Amino acid sequence: MTSAATTKTTESTTTRQGDHPNAPAPVRDVANRFVQTYGLTRIDPDFAQLFAETVEVWHSFDHETMTLPGDEFAGAMLRMLRATADIVQGHSDRIWSLEIGDDGFAMAATASGELEGAPVQIARCLLVTVRDGRIARICEFGDRQQRAPLDAALRAAGRFRS
Repeated sequence: MTSAATTKTTESTTTRQGDHPNAPAPVRDVANRFVQTYGLTRIDPDFAQLFAETVEVWHSFDHETMTLPGDEFAGAMLRMLRATADIVQGHSDRIWSLEIGDDGFAMAATASGELEGAPVQIARCLLVTVRDGRIARICEFGDRQQRAPLDAALRAAGRFRS
């Protein structure tokens, strides 16, 4: 029931667990394409097409749900992922768990590297709802204190949520 496929690049390590073969093919496809782009192992040229026309986004540290155009959110997500990889020295984003179900997927990941000579590790979990073959909602669970140094560095570089 559990498979372990690992992909390594200089930027990222992806380990997949729990890729349920009985989950609907569109959900599996969206999950796998999302994870490859999120981990920067392979950027999907059609990443924005993975998202519904509007996407609900919720973060555990602010408890407010935002509703954004899907293509706008996809672009912002790609810019943040790339900015993080550019700013964090020795950046690695390890996706260590991916559970795919009937109506979405859960992904756990840890970004690590160094910021201004200090080690940084940022763990997070995403719960992603897929409707009609497209991402409709993302709930991100993470620790704002772990993110604080990265957010400050991104702001200083003019690349925070730009």
